[in-house]
Amino acid sequence: MSSGFEPGSVTFVSATTGFVIGVDSTCAAGSCVALARTSDAGSTWVSLPTPPAAYVNRFGTSATAPAVSEVRFADALDGWIYGPSLFATHDGGAIWQQLDLGGSVVALETSGGFVDAVVSPCSTQETCSGSLRLEQAPATGGSFTTVLTGPTVQSTSEGVLALSLHAPVGFVNLSGVGSPQYGLWATRSLANSSGWSPFPDPCAGSAEDSLAAFVAPDVTSLYSLCGGEGAAGSAMKEVVKTQSGHSTVVGQPPPGGDPESLAATSSGTLVVSAASGASELYRSADGGTTWSTLTFDDGGIGFKDLGFTSSRQGVVVHGQPGPPGEYASQLLMTYDGGATWQAVPIG
Repeated sequence: MSSGFEPGSVTFVSATTGFVIGVDSTCAAGSCVALARTSDAGSTWVSLPTPPAAYVNRFGTSATAPAVSEVRFADALDGWIYGPSLFATHDGGAIWQQLDLGGSVVALETSGGFVDAVVSPCSTQETCSGSLRLEQAPATGGSFTTVLTGPTVQSTSEGVLALSLHAPVGFVNLSGVGSPQYGLWATRSLANSSGWSPFPDPCAGSAEDSLAAFVAPDVTSLYSLCGGEGAAGSAMKEVVKTQSGHSTVVGQPPPGGDPESLAATSSGTLVVSAASGASELYRSADGGTTWSTLTFDDGGIGFKDLGFTSSRQGVVVHGQPGPPGEYASQLLMTYDGGATWQAVPIG
């Protein structure tokens, strides 16, 4: 593989098998889309074919070609590259087929034999008015069908952490961008396409009333990251745990940085990412009571795809690939529940 691989998005389907999409900075164009797979937990990587698309940061779009920025796989064979265009493979990445869902795919997750995608009516980064839709298909292939349509909201083609699945349950946010309408929905059965219903706002009982991120680490609980107004490179944050219909504030990560994303394990290990003048990973090993801080003095390039593969193993992409970044992006992995993180070269 080229030593110029700069990661942009990561997904692991087991403790050993994972996929990363990004750019090859050594190619003639300077930022060709690249895809790699590991079968040994990141020790070695092999290149895979890529769909005919350009790589874009933050879901920016191209007027002349399909554009992508994210990767998700259900297993070693079935995967999707998206954001805002959508491509699917069912042979481990040898062949990619472009799919048209009638809009920009801004979030996609897979669990329990299903793949769900949030589709925005917007085709550029400009805001537009319309309804976000949740589409679902069998993970092994087949047509997507609409399972949920949100209210008319202001939206964009930019990605948001709007979807978390842990089969058979699922959660999706269809409230749009800057919309006063609250739009978190949940289902107890991904197999029941009509089973989605409104879910109470987990941040309603928090002092910080803006829902920044959420994740379902198991089938009985939802962790939500609630944020408040920021100032001077900081923002108040609270982590809320919802279980059996009750939401409780379980922790307050340090204020430094604007809240980005949240990872959680069923045993109560929490990791929050934030960025402003620097980038931070905040970790709690006791369900939110105490927090430790890992700071990157990088100008606030931030993180993407923070998540746990198991109670001990987790991944995150630090920074964004391609020009004009001052810092090259890197894949970080933890093997001790987020206590320490190691840069994993892809090449």
